Amino acid sequence: MTARLHAWLLAALLLAAGFGQAQEEAAEPAPLVEVVQPQRMLVRDELVTFGSLRSDESVMLRSEIEGRVARLHFREGEAVKAGTLLVGLDDAIVRAELAQAQANLLLAERSYVRAQNLFQRGASNAQALDEALGQQQAMRASLALAQARLDKTQIRAPFDGVLGLRQVSVGDYLDAGQDIVNLEVLDPLKVEFRVPQKAVSQIHLGQSIEITLDTYAGERFRGEIFALNPRLDEVGRSQAIRAHIANRDQRLKPGQFVKVSVILAERPQALVIPEEAVMPLGDRLWVNLVVDGKVAPREIRTGRRQQGRVEVVEGLDGGESLISAGWQKVTAGMAVRSKPAGATP
Repeated sequence: MTARLHAWLLAALLLAAGFGQAQEEAAEPAPLVEVVQPQRMLVRDELVTFGSLRSDESVMLRSEIEGRVARLHFREGEAVKAGTLLVGLDDAIVRAELAQAQANLLLAERSYVRAQNLFQRGASNAQALDEALGQQQAMRASLALAQARLDKTQIRAPFDGVLGLRQVSVGDYLDAGQDIVNLEVLDPLKVEFRVPQKAVSQIHLGQSIEITLDTYAGERFRGEIFALNPRLDEVGRSQAIRAHIANRDQRLKPGQFVKVSVILAERPQALVIPEEAVMPLGDRLWVNLVVDGKVAPREIRTGRRQQGRVEVVEGLDGGESLISAGWQKVTAGMAVRSKPAGATP
């Protein structure tokens, strides 16, 4: 009877111990982790530098001759067409010179006609005829010179553009070469920037660029490279480059400082995951997947990183569930509970 009692007590103790262990296991549920799905998005390889905006064409209009400003035919800041009359200088003296040249030419032409008639009748020699011809040609040249001087009293726009601020007023006496007003072409604009010597081989004509500037935070303006300086700067060992940026609404202004991104390559359907899902172990990178409710580590190879995301070039196909938060407390094969990243547990 005593032996049976001892056996019964031992069985009861073992059963109690097993029940206690089961209670302890039931009190510690599988750890909760956050999971994410890989996404497909555009990823670019970019070379980032800085540059400035320039007018596509820019000129300071100046007078080629001396004279007093008689008329201004423009308003500051207005758009003008090529050939538009902008400034008229006092042309009284030049017109008088033109009239004198016309009269001299008329006289020279009549003298030449008379010399021809005399030569044909034998009443004059060839020398007199040549002198009359030379005088006629000289008077024609004088007339052309007077006409050119008259034309230069009218200053016109050399191309379509937008005028700046004028530097003269009506009545001012201009010296030859004195500034009058600047004329700018604002659409398109030029982007001038430099790249270091080591990146020169990656740049080519027709390559796309994007610029950003503080004035329009978050916006990117796209352009295209159209000129490369074949000579590198000997001091900075860099190459000067120019690109065109469309500016139809004229929101961009010449002289603005911009951040330039030269697009080296684009992958529209690249696979990306959050950076926090990546586990560095030595020189290798891993992620933890959740497969049938259990942890399954997998090695990956990454590419470009941008804005908290990293491109995966090898190791994933896009259909996996990755542990993005909580992977520090799990091990391979461990059962876990999962919830989408950012969701309420």
